[in-house]
Amino acid sequence: MFLMKKYFKVFLFLIIMGNVAADPTISIGNVSVGGYEQEIIVPINLSNPENSIGGFQFDFIAIPNIIQLSSVSASGPNDFSVDFNIIDDTNSRVVFYNNNGGEISSGGDQEVMYLHFDGSEILSAVINIEPSNLTISDGSGNIINGSIDGGSITIGDVVIMSAGVDTGDVNESVYIDISLENSGDVGGLQFDIFDTPNYLDVTGFSTTDRSDGFTVDFNELESGLTRVIVFDANNSNIEAGSGPILNMELVVHPDAYNSNVGINFENVTITDGIGGSYFVSSTDSGTVTVSPGYIEEPHNLEAQNGMDAQVLLNWDAPYGPIPEDFSEDFEEGVLPEDFSFTTNSAQGWFITQDGSSAFWSIPSHTWYMCSNDDMADDDGSMDYMITPSLNVSGAENITLSFESYFDGAYGQSAYIEVSTDGNAFTEVYSLDPASEWVMQTVDLSEYSGSPNLYIAFHADDNDVWASGWAVDDIFVTFGTRELDQTVHYEFTDLGRWSISAPKSEIIDAFPGGIPYDLKVDLNNPIIEQNRPVNIDSYKIYRSLNSVNFEEIAEVNGTTTTYLDEDVINSTTYYYYVTAIYPDGSESGPTNTVMATPVEWVEIEMDNGYSLSGQTDTLDIYMNNESNISLFYFEISDYPDVINILSVLPTERTEGWSWPDPVNGGDGSMQFTGYAIGSSMGPGDGAVCRVVVYPDAEEEVNVNLSFTSATQVQDANFVDLNWTAENANYEVGIETQYLNLFGGFGLSGEETEASVFYQNTQPIYGLQLDIMADPPFVSGVDLNFSEYLNLDSWQVSGSDVGGNIYRIFAFDNTMSNPIPPGSGHLVDVVYEIYGGIPDETIVDLTVDDAVLTDVNNLPMFTEGTPHAFYIGQPPVACTIENVSGELSPGGLGTFEVHLENTESINILEFYIMDMPNYMNVTNVTVLNRFEDGVVDGNTGEQEDGNFYFLGYDFSSGLEPGQGAIMEVEVQFSNSIENPSVVFMFTSIASGDQNANPISSYGDSFGQFYNSSLSTGNNADIPLTFSLNQNYPNPFNPSTIISYELPNTSKIKLEIFDMMGRNVKTLFDGSKPAGRHYQTWNGSDNFGNTMGAGVYVYRMTTDNKFFIKKMILMK
Repeated sequence: MFLMKKYFKVFLFLIIMGNVAADPTISIGNVSVGGYEQEIIVPINLSNPENSIGGFQFDFIAIPNIIQLSSVSASGPNDFSVDFNIIDDTNSRVVFYNNNGGEISSGGDQEVMYLHFDGSEILSAVINIEPSNLTISDGSGNIINGSIDGGSITIGDVVIMSAGVDTGDVNESVYIDISLENSGDVGGLQFDIFDTPNYLDVTGFSTTDRSDGFTVDFNELESGLTRVIVFDANNSNIEAGSGPILNMELVVHPDAYNSNVGINFENVTITDGIGGSYFVSSTDSGTVTVSPGYIEEPHNLEAQNGMDAQVLLNWDAPYGPIPEDFSEDFEEGVLPEDFSFTTNSAQGWFITQDGSSAFWSIPSHTWYMCSNDDMADDDGSMDYMITPSLNVSGAENITLSFESYFDGAYGQSAYIEVSTDGNAFTEVYSLDPASEWVMQTVDLSEYSGSPNLYIAFHADDNDVWASGWAVDDIFVTFGTRELDQTVHYEFTDLGRWSISAPKSEIIDAFPGGIPYDLKVDLNNPIIEQNRPVNIDSYKIYRSLNSVNFEEIAEVNGTTTTYLDEDVINSTTYYYYVTAIYPDGSESGPTNTVMATPVEWVEIEMDNGYSLSGQTDTLDIYMNNESNISLFYFEISDYPDVINILSVLPTERTEGWSWPDPVNGGDGSMQFTGYAIGSSMGPGDGAVCRVVVYPDAEEEVNVNLSFTSATQVQDANFVDLNWTAENANYEVGIETQYLNLFGGFGLSGEETEASVFYQNTQPIYGLQLDIMADPPFVSGVDLNFSEYLNLDSWQVSGSDVGGNIYRIFAFDNTMSNPIPPGSGHLVDVVYEIYGGIPDETIVDLTVDDAVLTDVNNLPMFTEGTPHAFYIGQPPVACTIENVSGELSPGGLGTFEVHLENTESINILEFYIMDMPNYMNVTNVTVLNRFEDGVVDGNTGEQEDGNFYFLGYDFSSGLEPGQGAIMEVEVQFSNSIENPSVVFMFTSIASGDQNANPISSYGDSFGQFYNSSLSTGNNADIPLTFSLNQNYPNPFNPSTIISYELPNTSKIKLEIFDMMGRNVKTLFDGSKPAGRHYQTWNGSDNFGNTMGAGVYVYRMTTDNKFFIKKMILMK
């Protein structure tokens, strides 16, 4: 840098903006000299057509760096000077300047200086002089644009070396001429030679006429290069000329593919007769064409076992040459002695040909190592398989390759870990899930140089019930070739879900397993774009005995998958695949695999619906191609509200045995059917009918699914794969109501409270617990409604403790139910304890209520509470003097009585009727209320209740008791219930200032017509009809309903399938309307009938009607 300060005022630069038409150019000359030249002069030329030049500076380097600048000299203008500086071992700097401020005028093109080099020790070379960092100033000292071109020095004779060509096949010798073009005598040569790809080994050399008398030595270096030395002990020379000097013999590797192999030179040294080295101008590579070359078979053939009428084949294309330094294929079928294994599971890694389990299946393969957490079902987080120690101290590139089946299902993980001491392992690779066996490659080059390298295969279930990992064909190589992972199919949405969803969800959705063809997209195989070996096609061979194989298909060379659909279920097939190369050569076979397609039986069931406590029949369907001898079904219901009663055969399973079904402790429904004699043939219809009933407290949609315990066996009692569709069961609620009604009573005395019913289904039994809170009353007696025919019923009432009075009633004959409708059920007599303060309120609530149907199953029942007043309330209203008979369009009256201990001026109340048959037509005030005013809002409300509002602000209603009004009602024209009950639902009163007074309503009223029975619709049926029994199927009882358009003599009978009368239910006259009859499954002699199909027939004077029903056991 001191040169710039010393000589260059021009380097106080100003950058001149703008474009120059022709910038100055500096050119370094090209010179040629003889060997050992003491002084080599290289001219520097300046061309400056537009600009004057005040000086310039540049750096340069000589390549190869075998010569150094010794001096510089100027030429041309005498007032210019030159100088140089050696910056470092490789770079020199040259400065051309004028101390007097002179310049070189524009328009010149001349040599302005020279570079001087010492070449006295160089025999032969071609040296390039490459400049850089050019700076040019004009005559005013301003920096201007310019360029500089490099030059060269050619010293002495230059040598060209080349290799020839030849063609050969694997294991054959090939011969390559090594030629020399030399202008001077050559005393000896040394060079390294290598082939790419590494398909050749050097075996020998021979001399030619040009090198006669010379000796050739060669050896293979650790780097893989072959070093060759050519010399003459008598100091003879290879004379100047051109042509072969050596003939090299090589052998083609046995695994060399069809390809062009390059013969390359490196580290070439050629000397003259006195030991000087020639410059080698070029080394032209030779070529060995390997043809047809190594024919490699495809690899990793796998056959998907257990598909339905299909076998899916996948394989990998030929890999290309892979140096094999360590390998383990596990084909001996025993654990390798030099491997080590550790685990915290009861099982750990094991060797197998089929490591599949219930919920993790592995595609067919040869012997392999497996860690299966699904099978072990314990903590498998530390399953390690560790290779023996590998000495990799001399390796530069380490590649681990292995075949793997790992789908990552249920949270499973798989890792490659390494250690250099066998104790502390480091994770280096985590596997991604794949849908099939694939080749995995892991680069372990960073661990090169270690005398001990341990490689661990770590299967980790992450402390959950997971799946596993299968490993085969472990290779550790020390070349650079890597095997890409080959995936033949993408996962479908279902497949991706199946490896990511919780295991419990998968089992719930597919308890029989997911067919492989649903997990992967068979219609869209993945085509590999880059293959190491060109293949025209693949041939697929198949055998039934693993010996006599026949070609069944040929597929394109870009395809590595084949779906064989010409197969028969339950038959075992063997396969192998060969590759067809471009020259028509056929490779050897892959590994032989076997697969057995099996039928996937399809199972489904009907959706169901019923009210809670009522039955429905669900058909179970099976689509099967094989004969079936047994099935065991386990059906899960969620939520757990469905119960199984019975199983009935269909035409497909007539004659089968059906043990009693079971409601399992886990909530599942379990039942079995098996053939006695002939098995069930192929088909797709119903195989049985399951009679079930729900027991729910609210409307709910229940999911029904077959659990994994379900089994289907063929005619030889061999388990078949199966898949199933879920079903839904909609549970409805028809609420049966029990309504409490209580008024008031005096302490120390007895009083009554009533219970009313509203039911949509016939009641065959009831149990009702009524609780008093606080416990100031207790039930002592009961009286059922006089309008209920309970002659065949067992009834009782008892104090069961805990402030609870229990009412129990049951129809012993199961033939005389309380029909659907509403009405008065029972009056309970309560004893009010002495000493209870007046105005105490006792709440009466239904603690537990059970109403049972014809099958003694509970129906969903709700109870409504009521309050009980102790003492004489200031205002108490009662319903009295009910008059009139319930009839369509008829009239009735009742009185409202008032007992009051305080004067009242305002009275308001609501009366509800059940059912809503009454319509208030007139209200007449009586006695003490004759001066009162009935408000205009009094009357029937939209909700069907009767509303009353009246007031007397003149005299009021003085304390007293008695009737205060008569209410006239008209009944509906459509009456289905034999009675209508009505009662106060609320009551209020007030004084003349509208201050409220405590008020209570007591008692109820009822209109009844004994000639009306439930279902005897006032709208008389127009025709005779016999309805389907309910429930059906049934056990033990069912209800048969029928309709008559007029009073008729009828006969209702039950027949078996042989036509024999087993029971006459009724023989007599019935009025017009709807009627019910119950059959409890017994014959005319009281014997219990067996399960089966029965016919019931209704005969009238001139008609008969027939229907079928099913009795279960």
